[in-house]
Amino acid sequence: MEEKLPIIEVTGDNLAQVWPSLSKALRDATFVAMDCELSGLGNRSKIKSFELDVRYQNMAEVARNYAIVALGISCFSCNSVSSIDMQDEKGEEQIRSHDYMVQTFNVLTMCTDPFTVECDSLKFLHNHGFDFNKLYAKGILYYKGCDRKNDKSLSVRNLFTKLLEYRKPLIVHNGLIDLIFLYQSFYCDLPKKNDTFAADLDDLFPSGIYDTKYLAEFHQAVPATYLEYLFKKMQLKNVSRQRNRQWHVRLRFPPYPRQTPNIDWYSYLQIFSYRVEEDTDKRDLCQNYAFHGFCNDVKCSLSHNINRVVKVLQMQGAKKHGDSKYSSFKGGSLVHVIEKFTKTKEEGKPQKRKSSSENVPSAKKCHLSSKETNEPEDITKNSNGVAPEQVQPQNLRRSANGHRAGYDAFMTGYIFASIVSDKGVWTSKDNPFTPENIGLADQVNKVYLGGKNFPFLIRTGAYASKSSKHCSKIEKVRSSESTLRNV
Repeated sequence: MEEKLPIIEVTGDNLAQVWPSLSKALRDATFVAMDCELSGLGNRSKIKSFELDVRYQNMAEVARNYAIVALGISCFSCNSVSSIDMQDEKGEEQIRSHDYMVQTFNVLTMCTDPFTVECDSLKFLHNHGFDFNKLYAKGILYYKGCDRKNDKSLSVRNLFTKLLEYRKPLIVHNGLIDLIFLYQSFYCDLPKKNDTFAADLDDLFPSGIYDTKYLAEFHQAVPATYLEYLFKKMQLKNVSRQRNRQWHVRLRFPPYPRQTPNIDWYSYLQIFSYRVEEDTDKRDLCQNYAFHGFCNDVKCSLSHNINRVVKVLQMQGAKKHGDSKYSSFKGGSLVHVIEKFTKTKEEGKPQKRKSSSENVPSAKKCHLSSKETNEPEDITKNSNGVAPEQVQPQNLRRSANGHRAGYDAFMTGYIFASIVSDKGVWTSKDNPFTPENIGLADQVNKVYLGGKNFPFLIRTGAYASKSSKHCSKIEKVRSSESTLRNV
């Protein structure tokens, strides 16, 4: 397993240089994971409206008023599906693996249209390492809505068009707001109704859209479903499957020279070196953080160590049952926390648990964690893939770096790859990567809806038609696609 994750920062200065490799990564990908960093989300109550059509309209208004400031793209290309039986002196050895080459990019994007920046979001991004000076100076310029001219220059809009031309499966996490922003920012004006938007998406991504938040909430027995918890949980599960000679994921990254400009190297394997019994921080875990991935109490004295959360919940045997209540705890330091948490939930409304950092009010997808979780490491400090300090007594909330969108996209893609391997259905690369062949036919095109016990369905309904603006643009995209195929 590769020790460090390289993430390429893409700006206006190096877009032309990076474009060929970025375009090739999209073309060769088995699937593409994406994540957006936003300038704000507006009134949170509006984007959580009970009525779905009202919620969509409010989200669309947010996408028109706010902007994407960073776009994370992680391309997973499956090089081989290995099913090998070997004989050695100890007996039969089996290898069952999906081997991926992964290329991850963090694209700084600067909207040329007037847009709103929330004070809380501005402070949050600044406090957690986002470089606004670099964004203003080097961000790749883009405009929202429909095409304003027949522009073939290198741009994020044309990059998104490339993704559509290649017809790759798109992977998101709690991705409805991401999909709405991507459509408005890099494609065309959003339609007025949510069922029209769903029909457009169905046509835009014929290979399907998968939401790892939905997959975890509805199809995985896990106590929490925020992105960073799922990522580390899946890392542990993947190693367990490998040891048990079951289908598992193996990753490789391009052999970039370590001194290459605009590449940051991330340690992403800390969960394997963390030991609960060696942790000198004896504080109880914060229940809000443990189950939701965030804590609104800036003076909270409890622990927010994500590695500890994952290991302790695994040891305690927390599982989700039915309407998201938790049981099967065998005792330990988390018992009183979980009992209190469960009691609070039972006394509230009988609705589906909102167990994700995506619901934090201060900014979109604030996966609050201890500093060492995914901070890009100075390559002169440590080369063993493990952060120098695994436990910090300080109550640090989140990694202080400005490449969160790229790292989040990578985590999203890894979770999805792990789910596919866990299914154990895709056993040959000769079989196309379709929902049926990977065992997710009834889980594709379903996006998580906060506070609902059903997903947002991406489909062309009997009473919904695609929008005229989409039909006009997709015809041009597919025409260009046909031209490329014939070259």
